[in-house]
Amino acid sequence: MTMEKTFNLEEYYKKAWSGEVCGDTSIIEYIKSYKHVILWGASYQGSAVGKRLLELGVHIENYWDIRWEELKSVNQIAVIPPFESNDKDNCLIIVCIGNRVIQKNLIKDMKEHGYENMVYGDYLYMGLLCPFDQKTGINARRCSGTMECRQIYCHRINGILNAQCKSEDPIFLTSVTLVINQRCSLKCKYCTSYMNAYDVRERLDFPLEQICSDIDKFFGAVDMVGTITVMGGEPFMHKDLSQIIEHLCKWENFGLISIATSGTYPIKPEQLEGLHDKRVNVSFSNYTESINENQRKMFYKNIEVVKNSGVCYTVGEFSPEWIIPTSLTNKFYSDETAAEKKSICTHWHQIKNGKVHPCDFATAIYSLHVADYKDDYVDLNQDIPKEELKRQLRQYIDKPFYESCRHHGYMEGERRLTAKAAEQGFSDFIHLSKENIAEKQI
Repeated sequence: MTMEKTFNLEEYYKKAWSGEVCGDTSIIEYIKSYKHVILWGASYQGSAVGKRLLELGVHIENYWDIRWEELKSVNQIAVIPPFESNDKDNCLIIVCIGNRVIQKNLIKDMKEHGYENMVYGDYLYMGLLCPFDQKTGINARRCSGTMECRQIYCHRINGILNAQCKSEDPIFLTSVTLVINQRCSLKCKYCTSYMNAYDVRERLDFPLEQICSDIDKFFGAVDMVGTITVMGGEPFMHKDLSQIIEHLCKWENFGLISIATSGTYPIKPEQLEGLHDKRVNVSFSNYTESINENQRKMFYKNIEVVKNSGVCYTVGEFSPEWIIPTSLTNKFYSDETAAEKKSICTHWHQIKNGKVHPCDFATAIYSLHVADYKDDYVDLNQDIPKEELKRQLRQYIDKPFYESCRHHGYMEGERRLTAKAAEQGFSDFIHLSKENIAEKQI
């Protein structure tokens, strides 16, 4: 039997996710069994994975990347446009596209072009390159600071942290978003938080006291969280950001904090005073090709401010396209369809102004007054014991589906609509159907 038929790739993935130390031999022999090895994605992750594979004796034929004319070569290997490789049956594609939302479209494209053999590059990174395991713990300066992996998608972080849980039936969440305001310095037409839809009276910062209370109640009830994303809106528009992060860092039952910023609003040095915990990273989203000159100048100035403070930070590559979010209107899906939608959802639970919602889409449905599904969230303002809050959280997490799932417009396998990343403008996601939005796509 050939290596392709005997090697269990899913079992390798599970070991990489577990946080155990992984050996190189089996996966490397599997990759070597293919005549042609191509890495799709020549950025941070692709470069790091490619370098390690070369060290282990793997011959890499090419990189694929839409920026092939700009990059030309990585690790002294030619970068070519995607899908320009022949002998598809004997070709293995290692997908090093970190953004899992965009990645789904790309893998669909790959299979439509006849390439069926693939390995997930981020899982390969977890097994071959990640320096952390269940004994070492983790550190944001590597997990966030190198840009080689995406911690919000990292199953290995979950495996490492889950090993620390002492509860027999723990509540362990891969990723949680702490939303601290409804104000933003940009007006992105296809914002997944639907910021443009808020009335001017609702463009506000949530009170520090409410945010700290939410943190204490939530983290007092759950056992462990992998990654916390602190965002808005624009988090640096909140004057109390430093105190919020300091308060969050009093808790030990999470792995990393990523503060998501566009970098287009002035960052004050005092806002960085509480951000030196080793778990904290300021993550600059790179929208430089979609914003104006003054905003670009502010972006680079803010990077220098954070750099000079000694706080861990990363600057993302500009992503050429975004997935267009679906409209917030109710599509009246059946229970079966709603349950299917929940089953394939990432579920980055959101803590926002006294409530826990299952995702940014469900949060928007509530916050923008489209609908108030009381079983779709947990109220953190209740005066109840920690044990009762934990019971409610578990019940909410285990629901077969949420009513907000009936509003979501994309199904598994369906191609997501895309548009230029961070394009400035307005689109009415509250009233328009998905078809209307598609017609207006530029």
